[in-house]
Amino acid sequence: MAINIRGLFNLNISQTKNLFFKSNFLKVGIRCLYTEQDLGITMYENSRFIFRNQFMTIENTFRERMKEICEKDDGIIFTEDLKAMIHLVQPNEQDMTLLTNMLKKYIQKHEENKIGSFVFGPVVMRMFYHLNQPEYALQAFENEYLRNSFNYRSSFRTLMCLLYKNNMFKEMKNVYDKVLNSNGINFIGNNNVLMYAACLKENTPEALKYALAHWKKQFEVMRPSGRSYALISYLAIKNNAPELALDILSTIQRDRIMSIRSLKILAYMNLERYLQIIPILKQIMENNTNHNHKYSIFADVIYELEEKLKAIDIEESVQLLDLIKQAKQLEFIQTTITLEEFLLQPIMNRRKFKFQNSERKFKNQEPFNQERMYGTRNELQNYL
Repeated sequence: MAINIRGLFNLNISQTKNLFFKSNFLKVGIRCLYTEQDLGITMYENSRFIFRNQFMTIENTFRERMKEICEKDDGIIFTEDLKAMIHLVQPNEQDMTLLTNMLKKYIQKHEENKIGSFVFGPVVMRMFYHLNQPEYALQAFENEYLRNSFNYRSSFRTLMCLLYKNNMFKEMKNVYDKVLNSNGINFIGNNNVLMYAACLKENTPEALKYALAHWKKQFEVMRPSGRSYALISYLAIKNNAPELALDILSTIQRDRIMSIRSLKILAYMNLERYLQIIPILKQIMENNTNHNHKYSIFADVIYELEEKLKAIDIEESVQLLDLIKQAKQLEFIQTTITLEEFLLQPIMNRRKFKFQNSERKFKNQEPFNQERMYGTRNELQNYL
């Protein structure tokens, strides 16, 4: 998925000019910011397999029976019926219509009886995600009769991920605004990173304006996540607002994270403030020398800086190029993944990773290849 760009430092400059920012050579292939396991999709798929086996010989008969019940005024949909249909449904209009009617019948029954009912909202959203049906998911979410059933954080997160996966960024913002207005920012929590990622994927002045407006409102209530800092800052840089990016980055305390450091270099580079980049690069060398701990920087950022320095005649060029040379020699540069790929990769479940890591040490197993998913070990240590 990630592209190894170590060799780009040796490419012909005339063939690679403005490679990272003006060509389509690098494609960010990440489909979502949450893994299917973290969204509960894997668990849903396992349950779906069980239901399909159980209903293998009676599936069509079961559908016909459910249609008959939905057509009757006194028809009753039981919890087990609904669970079965959620795990048998196929991506076609007939099944989607039947499921919607069953959901309405089920809600009607339990509203009349005033007894506890099956919480189906999160499971239904996982179903839509598995079937890759964003349009039907939106229809269900916006259905006045069903809306309260999806009033769960996990339902919101799964819907946003489904829309993100299908590049439906406008719809993501509409859903985000509706949930924000009805439930508030505390309900959304750090899931707002999905909105900032959508704005970065749109990469327009309008997207920046939208993201910045929400950023200001959120900042008054709760501190955004480190990933959110990075996403909106990168969006500002890509839309010719590096000074705005620096203002945002100045409010984060974890300035030694490699993505934050790389973004600061990009911002200063776009402002042609090369003098301010020297302390950042020096800090890399000093931290690694004094604390024996790598704080790397992304190769695509260093590459662009190096090419700009070679094209201009400024006093700082000699010192900066020397620092870049040292960083290459000491292998402080992240070459397995680009900055944008890093910012848009799945959010790491830290507790799960720590548990897996401790288990591997306890059993003395061979470490699995973390670089395949997350790049280098250094990247994990500095992960947002």
